[in-house]
Amino acid sequence: MQLIGLLGGLSPEAVGAYYRIMNDYTRKALGDGRSARILLHSIDSGDAEGDARDRSELDSVLTSGASSLKAGGADFFLAADRRIHQVAEGLAAASGLDLLHIADPVGAEMKKDGCTQVALFGTQQSAEDDYFSDRLASSYGISVIAPDEAQSREMERILTEEVAQGILHSESRAFAAETIVALRDRGAQAVVIECALIGMIVPPDSDVIPAYDATRLHARAAVRRAIGGNHG
Repeated sequence: MQLIGLLGGLSPEAVGAYYRIMNDYTRKALGDGRSARILLHSIDSGDAEGDARDRSELDSVLTSGASSLKAGGADFFLAADRRIHQVAEGLAAASGLDLLHIADPVGAEMKKDGCTQVALFGTQQSAEDDYFSDRLASSYGISVIAPDEAQSREMERILTEEVAQGILHSESRAFAAETIVALRDRGAQAVVIECALIGMIVPPDSDVIPAYDATRLHARAAVRRAIGGNHG
């Protein structure tokens, strides 16, 4: 089994989700008692605070993290946070460690299902970032739409004021469901749940349009690559 490198720390909740899901898939593929081989490099989330002038310092910290994964024997790595996904390709180039890009397993799954236009369900920052939508368009021929500015702002509020504090009001779940309906009405054939925290907002019984959990698909792809074949 290959050694999976996991670079995270900016969102400890996301790292925990990746660790749990990768081990769940490993047990499913190889049997109870088995676990994934994971090498984690977790950075201090305080390094992500500050303005754009501090970006070069954060990039240096992340590059050092990716390099430490390579030095530790990781066969490839994946990022466990949206802010790391933004620069993950550069980290791969700088460290020489192969990257499993989060958009690839999502794009492959959606293309298999015949999707040509999907919605990226997330915050305003998610809508402005292009690392996900550009990859889907260039590699899989899938166009991406996003919630409008007001919807994205409310999503950000729900994440920071509720989900991050371990709470979620019923009104917020209702808002998420309404947003998904609006995205469907704008032409989205499916919705991409970009990160683990956003996945907590989506109503579990939502069946308006198919939902693709990027964290789960990313983690599953890592396990499949590590053990070889197409298990699970």
